[in-house]
Amino acid sequence: MGASALLMAVTAYSPAWAGSATSWTSKNHASTRLVAETTSWKDKKKTLIAGIHIKLDEGWKTYWRYPGDSGLPPRFDWSGSHNLKSAKLLWPAPKRYLDSAGTSIGYKKEVVFPVLIEPVKAGQPIELKLKMEFAVCADICIPAEANLQLKVGKDGIFSSSFVPLLSRFLERVPEKKAPGTSSGLSVLHTEALLTGKAPYLTIDARFPRGGKGADMFIEGPEGFYLAPAKPVGKPGEGMIRFKVDLTQGDDPKELKGKTVTLTLVSNDAQAETTWHIK
Repeated sequence: MGASALLMAVTAYSPAWAGSATSWTSKNHASTRLVAETTSWKDKKKTLIAGIHIKLDEGWKTYWRYPGDSGLPPRFDWSGSHNLKSAKLLWPAPKRYLDSAGTSIGYKKEVVFPVLIEPVKAGQPIELKLKMEFAVCADICIPAEANLQLKVGKDGIFSSSFVPLLSRFLERVPEKKAPGTSSGLSVLHTEALLTGKAPYLTIDARFPRGGKGADMFIEGPEGFYLAPAKPVGKPGEGMIRFKVDLTQGDDPKELKGKTVTLTLVSNDAQAETTWHIK
């Protein structure tokens, strides 16, 4: 189920049971907790929705899965859980921040990472045990960790519903689009120069509705460092050109035949697609 379809399923449901949550764990300018909803248990479906909720002190940030020039992506370890078949983490669209270390990509103030959890045995409670390692940064970066445990099921400890909170961040999860899709947020044209003294990538992206808050983030193949894409020139006709300087980072010739991920974000919508570099 895609994030948009899941959002409809969550928001359309008025739960007879409330959600469950851990207490807040606060340390190193960040507070964390696990939350979960019991919607799927009532509907006798396998997949449940949970969330990793992080609140940050004023002026501090944490990172997306691709942190940019500096920082560390968060790591999530569910190995201590019981009756957990899978935990699929969803990434809300991040923002770009400029500081003395360059460009960083992540979140300030608050973020919830929605998690789709599926039990090994349907109808039986899931005991979630999460060991999370992440970084929080202001002028300096501090490593942080949290160990959270939550029982999800009919006999869990219930508090208020977390549907509004989860829905707010599900709305920010980019919709996955096939390459070449031309409607809505989309990639119109790409160009790659992988050799010479000034190798680069350029991406022309379409942002309808004026493109307020428009940005794009690029991720290379696993283990390959790409400098963050930067907007170049003035946007026009709802289009913005982004350029990646390949003189920074790993050997650009290694990108030939590889696939990169492009995440387009604006105040109105988010989309994710791929580009196979020939």
